[in-house]
Parts: sequence; structure tokens; C-alpha cells
Amino acid sequence: MNLPNHFAPIRLETSQARANWTQRVEDSGLLWHGHGQDSYWNEDEHLVFTLDAIETLEAAANELHAMCLNACEQIICRGWWDKLGIPEEVAPLVQQSWTANDFSLYGRFDLAWDGSGQPKLLEYNADTPTSLLEAAVIQWDWLQDCHPSSDQLNSLHEALVARWQELPDSMVHFACAWDLAEDRQTIAYLAETAEQAGKTVHLLDMADIGFSPEGRFTDPNEQAIDRLFKLYPWEWMMKEPFFAEIGPERGRFIEPMWKMMLSNKALLPILWELHPGHPLLLPATYSREEMSRLGMSQWVEKPVYGREGGGISLYEYGTPSVKGSGTRETERMIYQQRTNLFRAGGRHFVWGLWMIDDNCCGLSARGDASPITGNMSRFHPHRIA
Repeated sequence: MNLPNHFAPIRLETSQARANWTQRVEDSGLLWHGHGQDSYWNEDEHLVFTLDAIETLEAAANELHAMCLNACEQIICRGWWDKLGIPEEVAPLVQQSWTANDFSLYGRFDLAWDGSGQPKLLEYNADTPTSLLEAAVIQWDWLQDCHPSSDQLNSLHEALVARWQELPDSMVHFACAWDLAEDRQTIAYLAETAEQAGKTVHLLDMADIGFSPEGRFTDPNEQAIDRLFKLYPWEWMMKEPFFAEIGPERGRFIEPMWKMMLSNKALLPILWELHPGHPLLLPATYSREEMSRLGMSQWVEKPVYGREGGGISLYEYGTPSVKGSGTRETERMIYQQRTNLFRAGGRHFVWGLWMIDDNCCGLSARGDASPITGNMSRFHPHRIA
């Protein structure tokens, strides 16, 4: 029996755009928001979830996080570095980071769920997830302006401040590739949450990080860096000249080096090997042939490293049917069974579930006419019915 739309677990509703919305989001820090009918930030539509639907997504994220932490233990115990493509000389540093429980701040699961059955893990953005400002602040401001009697799955800001308060250091440096506006926007927001936790903060370009004769990473003022939040993937850092100096300085980095085990899409076949048939997972393998042997007729080919849909292809009976925009960052691929996304208004939606430390604290929704989420996929605010 089909439920009336207002009883559906998830629905898309039209919205009346705020007259001053561009100024409103810019004042809150979202400087890149697009414009016109297909602007990145969407004021014309929003998603409505029942409380049960929100609790289903939240529980799925918390369970998947625990499974991922267990997978880290298994990777280390079984020496599965080759499955992840982590170089032999780097593996001891990753293991040391895990054993030392190096400080971790956040991550974002991307889940597929059309409101029936169980959500399915698409990937874990555990090292350099973006769209945090939109999830934590911009959609909350929208909710207060447009639906003040409703709620959201959104305690991100408070959770970030509380997590920074657990860090003993009084000063934190924040760095990214400075020419990437979205990344500057993200570290500026994270620095604000650290300031609210009582930290002194400094923002800089990754290219401005130096190395002193005493063996310390330094900022442009030759000040030693005690803690560095870097919105810069570890796989990029491995290619930098300074990576050879990481060893003694390993524990100063946020996200920590052990996140290399989770920010790699080769994690997906490992999770399936550890938990075959788990209702929150999709079958995943290292080759198309394995997918065929499993009897899969539809699958997704993903580069183990990549962002915003770059290098992703959807396959039907062994033939590519949809290709994502952008370039792949590696030739190493994994293969994952395709699953249904929530569809409404001519768009396919992916749910981003945000983890702060070990708890799910927020939801973001991205929608696109393509089933592959890309850089221009629109951010839709949400509310709980």
C-alpha cells in the first residue's frame, strides 16, 4: 500500500526562497553558493524526514563507524596494507598513529537510502570531507528563518566546539590548498569552532609550511606548529617532499594518519569481506570479474582515491552507462553493487551523515540530475516533520 506523501519517510517540498538569502548565507561564511535556478545552495526546495527516518540514518552511521574502527584493527592485525595500496614504508606510521590513538575530529559517511529497507554505505569521507559549513550552519540558519518550530539532525557546531575542548594544545594551525575557495571556507569555519573552544588559531596555505633545523614544521613566521589541521588528503601528502620528515611529527596532524585506512575506497571490499551480507553494506570487490562471479549485473566502478564523482562510472551488464565528470586520481579501482538512491523532483539524493569523534551529529543532502554526485550537485536543507 502506498502511503500518502505526508506520511512518507522522506519527501521533497518546494520552498519560498528568503528575499535576502544570498546576503544571509554570505554573512554566515558561504561565499560560493552559485546563483540562478541551479545554484549550489538550494532555497527553492527542501527535504522533509520523519523522526523514524532520521533515527534510521543516524543508527546506520553509528553502526558503520564502529564497523570501520574494527576494520582498522583487522587491517593492522592481518597486514592488509596491500589491499589498501598503502606503501610498505608508510604502514608502520599508520599503525603507530592508530596505536597512539592520534586525535581525530570528524568524517562523513555517504549513504544511499530511498526510505525502504536499510540504508547502504556508498563511501566514507574520513580524511577531508567538505560541505561542513553548509551542514552545520547554513541549513540551521535556514531552518530558524523558515521553519522555526521544526528540528534537524544537526548538533554539529556544538559537537565540534566540545571536541576541540578535548585537545590539550592551546594553539591550532589550519591549512589547505589556498587556491581552493571551498577548502578555505571550510578551514575558516573549523577555525571559528576552535576559537570558541578557547584555542588560538592561525590559517595558512599548505605551501607555506616550512621545516626548521630543529626538526619541527613551522608557519611563515617561523613559529613551530604544535597542531595542524590540514584539509589536504594524506595521499597527496605522501607525494610532497616534506613527507620524509613526517615520522617524528606524525602526531601533530589532524586528521590523523590512521585515517588513511578509512579514506580509501578500497576499504569497501574489506568491509564486505569482514561482514559479508551485512544489511548496511553493498557487495564490493577489487575487479569486474569478481562482480560478475557474484552475479551482479549493475555495479559502480570507483577509483580508490577521488572526489566529487571524478572517475566514477556506472555499469549495466558490463557496459558503462553513466560516467562522472572530473578526473580520477589513481588507476586503482574498486567495484561496488549499484543500489537505489532516493529520487524526487528529477534528482538523485545522497545522504551525508557527519561523525564528530564517534557520534553521528548531522545530516547533509546533495541532489543531482545525474545518479553520480558531483561538484555542482545541489545542497538541500532538511527538516524533521
